Parts: sequence; structure tokens; C-alpha cells
Amino acid sequence: MVNWQNPVTIAHELTALIKLVHVVDGIYIWEFICNLGFEWSLASRRRQWRWTVAFYIATRLATLSDVATELIGMNLTEEFNCKTWTYFLLFFRYGASSLALSLYALRGIAIWQRSIPVTVLSSLVVLANVGTWIHRITKADAVWVPALETCMFVKTHPAIFSNCMLLGAEIFFIALMATGIYNHNPGPRAFNIMYREGLLWLVAAILVEIVPVVFLILNLNDVMNVMYIAPSVLCTSIGATRMYRNLSDRQSGNILDFWETSRDETTGEIRFRRQTQYVARGEGQGDSASSTALPMGRLVRAQPLAEERFVERFEARDIELDDDSESMPDKKPSMAIEDDKLEPNWVHAK
Repeated sequence: MVNWQNPVTIAHELTALIKLVHVVDGIYIWEFICNLGFEWSLASRRRQWRWTVAFYIATRLATLSDVATELIGMNLTEEFNCKTWTYFLLFFRYGASSLALSLYALRGIAIWQRSIPVTVLSSLVVLANVGTWIHRITKADAVWVPALETCMFVKTHPAIFSNCMLLGAEIFFIALMATGIYNHNPGPRAFNIMYREGLLWLVAAILVEIVPVVFLILNLNDVMNVMYIAPSVLCTSIGATRMYRNLSDRQSGNILDFWETSRDETTGEIRFRRQTQYVARGEGQGDSASSTALPMGRLVRAQPLAEERFVERFEARDIELDDDSESMPDKKPSMAIEDDKLEPNWVHAK
């Protein structure tokens, strides 16, 4: 049986931790660089600026600062003040987690149409996490290991409270968003909307966060306690920022949803379908677009008098689709959901 407190075992695990950190930090640097186009579109005013963008940019910068601080500290070969380095590292790390949770909270509040109870509860969850992380930072410590020429975290078991709070907050927000989407769109269609909303990113963050929580509960040694914390925080940040970019693309005009309608003057039958168009904007090359559409549906109403101008409102459940399925092999429905509310389940026909 492995003696987890053996200095040789701890030294091997510390070496593995350093290698793992370099891998996941490299992944985040790649993620950061590949998505700089989003920031450039904001700076060049090709994309509308919203106040929530501040949370997005702050999340990205805080996570990048965490990565940079971590890499600098683990690659210095001369002894330095490990405790001060730890303070800075955890400040950026937990700051990035707090901001990522804020993005999830903003999305949940928007789905629930800015409900006051949901807003208050979401704010309390985020603030509770901030409080536990501040407490964790004040208790953090690290020592210099001359044999490996690097710092090693010590007294790490109290991190269980902050990581359990992070896991609990992520579970709360995914339940909040999923419930809100299902309430507005009951039935199988809700799962398609959850997928388009990017909830899978939050599911991935939850699965990764479970790992450090389990090791903190086992409390094998200080190195194993923190082995998987860095990947879990980076996954939370990547998931939140990817979800934000996906929704921003839909709201900024890169993805257009519109209705195509026609009316039979003889029978009074209204036929319609939703068109989803993705616009690829290229500098100097104009815009190119590709479209997908749902099958045509129909709704029959009594024919109005020719001289009457009318506006009809009807519920989505009254719609009958010509095909048995809402989707075709390479044509999938898509829905853009605004920042402050879900798309209504009725349309106008004129």
C-alpha cells in the first residue's frame, strides 16, 4: 500500500503536479489566443458593447493572470517568498472563479426574466463563494523545496470548504438555468435549447470540480489535495466565457433567426417556418451567409374580409408541422435568446 506521507512519494507527486499545471495552463493560453477575435470585434465596434462584457473580460484577464502567476512561480529556480506568491496566485484564481460564477448567475437571472427572488438568491450564492475564498486566501501557505527548486503548498485541507462551495454553486446554477428553460419550453424541445444555451460547458465544469473535492475529502497529502484544483478552476472559467460568446454571437447579428410566412388567399391557410442564418463576416470580402430552416408548418384560420386589416396571435402549440420531426438530417432548428428574457412562444401573422 502506498505511504502517502513518504517524502519520496510527495516529491514524485509534486513533480507530476508541476507537469499537469503546465499542460492545463498551456491549454488555457491556446484558448485565450484563439478567441481574441471576440475582444477585437468589441474594440473595433463591430460588436455591440453591453455592460455584461465587463464581467466576461474580467474573467478572461483574471484567469490569464492566474496562469501567468502559476507558471512564473513554478519555473523560478532561485528561492523566493512562496507565501506571498501563494497569496497572489489564489487571489487571481478565486477571482476568476467568482467572475465565472457571476456570468452563470447573470445567465440564470436572464432566463428567469430578472425575477427578484432568483436575483437575490443568485447574488447570495456568488457572495457566499467570495467569502469562503477570502477566508481560504488568508489561511494559505507554501514552503520552498530546495531539492525540487519549487514551492509546495502546505496546510491545504481547509481548501475543501471553498471547493465544495464552488461545486455547490455550479450545481445550483445549472439547476436554475435548466429549470427556467424547461418552465418556458416544456417538453423535449427544452433539451435542445439547453444544448444551444451552452449548459454542457457547465456540466463539464461540475464533473471536473468533483475530482479535487474527492481528493480533499480523502486528504492523502498536501500535494494530492491541490493536484486537480487548477484544472477545475480553468474549466469553470472556459465554460463560462464560451457560453457567453455563444450567446453574444446570437444576439449581435452573427446568427439571425426570422420567420418566413405565406398565406393562401383561398383557404385562409397560413404557412410559415423559422429560418436560422449564420453570417460569417470577413474583412474586405463582404458577408457570407448560410441558412437552415424548419419544415413548413401551417395554421388554418377563417379568411377575413378583403378590406379588413388584421393581426392574429396564436399559440405555438396550435402549430401543425407537415413532417413528423422538427429537424432534418442537416437542418437543425436554432433559437436566439435575448439577455433579459426567453423568446416568447407566440408569433404574429399579418
